[in-house]
Amino acid sequence: MINVEFEIKQYDGPYEVAGLEISNEGEMLNGLIYFPPKSFRKPYPVIIYFHGFPQLYSLSEIIKSYKYLLDLGFAFIVFNFRGYRFSEGNVSINSQVSDSLKILEFIDLMGKDNIFNINKINIIGHDFGAYIALILCSKIRKIHKLILIAPILDLQKHIYQDDFKKLLYYINRFLTDSIKGISNIAEFINLTKKELSQKEHQIRNFVQHLKINKLKIVVGTVDKITPISEVEEVMQNSNIEYELILIEVMDHDIINEEALLKINKEIKKFFEY
Repeated sequence: MINVEFEIKQYDGPYEVAGLEISNEGEMLNGLIYFPPKSFRKPYPVIIYFHGFPQLYSLSEIIKSYKYLLDLGFAFIVFNFRGYRFSEGNVSINSQVSDSLKILEFIDLMGKDNIFNINKINIIGHDFGAYIALILCSKIRKIHKLILIAPILDLQKHIYQDDFKKLLYYINRFLTDSIKGISNIAEFINLTKKELSQKEHQIRNFVQHLKINKLKIVVGTVDKITPISEVEEVMQNSNIEYELILIEVMDHDIINEEALLKINKEIKKFFEY
């Protein structure tokens, strides 16, 4: 079941906004669709935002950071994967890949109504959302451009580190509304290890089968979670060429305003051409 709020039009300034509800495996994921100003003609190229872990920012806050893409004529879809914030279910690799495919089904339906240009479907993947986006792009040939911002790439490494357990304890204690399905930390880690034992979820395998036209990766020079050397080591297995952009003195957490400006400049450049 897919429900899109179109009956009573709502606006955020010049941008029409619609709520999105998609039932996947009996659980609801929620999102927002922002449309470009009326001066742009349908069908719109579309950008989907894949959020990170543990999805700290609300959908409306994410939209604020990317409104400049609407002014380039793109529609923008942002949603909570199942298990995060206001979406139902529990977080897992399998559920997020499944949700990604459901979002693309929805875009295909909107394409049939001449609302979205199904030949211009793009993704911004942040943090763990980047990992999911890469898996998706190894499975289907629908994504035109993919840009990864401070990506998580070697997930297998993180699952076995004590720092990951500490992060889960922190989320359970202080971010109780952020993620569902991690209250039993040992069980969640074992589930993730089991998912990562599947070849289709192992990055050094699936980056050999990417089906996208253009790939760009933006990473900070002092990123300790995904250092530049790790990006280069993992992506040397890729079957396609990619552009690597380094942001000086940026760590994995993008909190520096100057770094944000540089990232937005790279995103804009990527989608303008």
